[in-house]
Amino acid sequence: MYLRRTGRDPLRDEFDRLRREVDGLFNVFSSERKPWHSPPWQGTRLFPLLNVSETGDSFIVSAEIPGMQTDDLEIKIEGETLTLKGERKPDDVEDEASFHRRERATGAFQRSLTVPGKIDAEKVNARYKNGVLTVTLAKDKPAQPRQITVEAD
Repeated sequence: MYLRRTGRDPLRDEFDRLRREVDGLFNVFSSERKPWHSPPWQGTRLFPLLNVSETGDSFIVSAEIPGMQTDDLEIKIEGETLTLKGERKPDDVEDEASFHRRERATGAFQRSLTVPGKIDAEKVNARYKNGVLTVTLAKDKPAQPRQITVEAD
């Protein structure tokens, strides 16, 4: 059988219809509608990106937050939960300047995580260098591993 091209491919139309239906199905389960002006990190991916490591006496959390001032960061400890909060402000540009591309997001962010153990809130320190925030959370004494010596009788 010979199909004559008329400009529309019925198979492609069917795949487009199927794609729209599947997209609509996923949209039904997502009640959150993002406004056009919301920062890209909200709802699409986590910000800031974090690494969490553990040493014998502390947990170390490092977060990539380039372009921030330390005054624009807030770090809070509640129990075993660390919360990083801040606002990345837009760069100052001349009023008559227009953007050809604007990918660096600005705006408020907040990220919380629970560390896998008790921490001593009095022994927490934070450093910000080269766009990376490093928070060192000292373990509470009972959470620190302890070597037990076995004695023989």
